[in-house]
Amino acid sequence: MTNGQTPTDYKTNARRLRDALAAEGFDISHAKALELVARQNGARDWNTLAARPVTAKADEPKGAVPFGVGETVAGTFNGNPARGRVIGLEETIKPDLWRVTIAFNPPVDVSTSKLFSSERRRIQMVVGADGRSRRLTGTETGVMALARA
Repeated sequence: MTNGQTPTDYKTNARRLRDALAAEGFDISHAKALELVARQNGARDWNTLAARPVTAKADEPKGAVPFGVGETVAGTFNGNPARGRVIGLEETIKPDLWRVTIAFNPPVDVSTSKLFSSERRRIQMVVGADGRSRRLTGTETGVMALARA
């Protein structure tokens, strides 16, 4: 997100916009306020704005979001080489953990067995800022490790 703003900041802006318009006699839904805030910030809609990676302010530490929607990533999945594109990204309730959806091309073998193969084109996992998969408890599973390609 531009200017170091997070989805929470944009939601606050939407609430303020909704309250200001209500004071002037214009009642709009919260969803409509979110869409208006998205357009004010150059995004097509709320989902596009919420999926933008956070760009840290000059005085903030960098590296909060592992990837951005549309970026190409590469690494491993269950020890197998993996390459794909980020098609979804959302915050979780845990700080510094993100739910990411990856479209793999070529498909990646997700099986850990030598006797069985199961290729997947799309995976959704929770990752930390380092691009490694986590459980929602914050512990590493070692399943996926991706970085910008």
